[in-house]
Amino acid sequence: MTQNLTTGVFILLSGLALLILLFAKLIPKTKHDTDTKALLIVFTLVGACLVVMGGWLTLRG
Repeated sequence: MTQNLTTGVFILLSGLALLILLFAKLIPKTKHDTDTKALLIVFTLVGACLVVMGGWLTLRG
């Protein structure tokens, strides 16, 4: 395994774990006011960006 592949897999897994946590635990149990919606959107975007960055590093490495 190269270093890029290992790093990419770890970043990909952390993004997937964040998205699973958001969709399974956090989103169903929160009240959806304006501030909470904004934070959930930000966290979802961060998780999606981690998945994309990890996939890109994995495929490139």
